[in-house]
Amino acid sequence: MDLKHAVLQTAKMSGLFAAVARSNWRTRRLLILGYHGVSVKDEHEWNPSLYVTADHLRSRLKLLDQLRCTILSLTDALAQLKNGGLPPRAVVLTFDDGPADFASRALPVLQDFGIPATLYLTTYYCRTRLPVFPPALAYILWKGRGSGRGVTHPQAGTTLPVATQRQREAAFRSIHDFAVSTHMDAASKDDLLRKVATQLGVDLDEMRRCQLLHLLTPAQVHDLPSTLVDVQLHTHRHRTPRDKASFVRELADNSAAIDSMRGWAATPRHFCYPRGDYAASCLPWLREAGVSSAATCVPGLVSAASNALLLPRLMDSMGISELTFEAWASGFAGFIPRRRAYRLIEDRV
Repeated sequence: MDLKHAVLQTAKMSGLFAAVARSNWRTRRLLILGYHGVSVKDEHEWNPSLYVTADHLRSRLKLLDQLRCTILSLTDALAQLKNGGLPPRAVVLTFDDGPADFASRALPVLQDFGIPATLYLTTYYCRTRLPVFPPALAYILWKGRGSGRGVTHPQAGTTLPVATQRQREAAFRSIHDFAVSTHMDAASKDDLLRKVATQLGVDLDEMRRCQLLHLLTPAQVHDLPSTLVDVQLHTHRHRTPRDKASFVRELADNSAAIDSMRGWAATPRHFCYPRGDYAASCLPWLREAGVSSAATCVPGLVSAASNALLLPRLMDSMGISELTFEAWASGFAGFIPRRRAYRLIEDRV
């Protein structure tokens, strides 16, 4: 048992979790939970920081219910926080990116519990019906790790081994950097994925059938129930440019794509920084674009004093224990000193 676990266990057993959960201090604060993918097959084994199982998500919602937390929509929660009227133990659920598994795996769980969630949707790959290149490449390299084969570099012709994590990371960087440096379009990147998958004996067609590492289709986005799912901004191409013109274009393209897919819904005004990557320069650009809130991947509780364009979130994952999760839900974790982090969620091979 490590020191952190021991401290949390002692605090819970001594009643501190319950005391904080009942306090006015906790009632004046909001916990925003963040998720990425919900595994269709073995994605949670490949990247447990980004993918959880449906059972994991279900168990979290059961625990929130047992702790008598109130799950609100993001819009309602932020309005009530501003007006000082949050209910006890307020929580918001958010999901990033908009993978196809949101509809097939996450949504049924949300419907079973009847609770709302915000979906921060990146939109480029919604109409480009191909697997998203960076995570698909990383997944294929991981999937083929036991093949005993390597991957031929598309330009140098050298063989890149993939047996170990370090080798896969190096292979990923080499192949990904080549695709970027040669300005490959989506179709060319997909051809490259097929070559890599074929060399490693990975069934790319099966990935397509299961929609692994694909985004929601426009029809799926349109059909998401408005009573449960609020679709909001996450940039069009899943990136945070550092120049204003490119950043504003990302927001505009993203908003237009969401509007075209949702049609009848209100114009999105909430934003999430892709991969938690942000800079101070982004804040005035967001304000000028009419964005009312922006979520990070920095853990913490939201209070009325929080900067609305730098909202903290707890990014839940397979690696977060139930005890740690309960510490956050109760609010006790808000008293534990922690090192500030700006990019907690990274694409991992």
